[in-house]
Amino acid sequence: MPERITTTAAYGVSGFLATSWVWLKSVNWNEVAVILGIILGLVTYFTNLYFQRRQTKAIEQAAKYGVLIKSKNSTPQRQEAYRDE
Repeated sequence: MPERITTTAAYGVSGFLATSWVWLKSVNWNEVAVILGIILGLVTYFTNLYFQRRQTKAIEQAAKYGVLIKSKNSTPQRQEAYRDE
């Protein structure tokens, strides 16, 4: 399936570039760079937001089961409830 997607994308881009060479001559590349920069910034922001939310959900679920997450390099450990006797 991925081969089909990449092949279709490659043929689509090739066809677009072959048929629109006149249009591409008159493009202001500074505007294209600004628009692409804005789009990439938004994609980066929403990707980061998605993974931060996943991480938060994982931490909350681990806390529900009593697993203490210290840092990225340490292994998770189960924390015993403190009892005042």
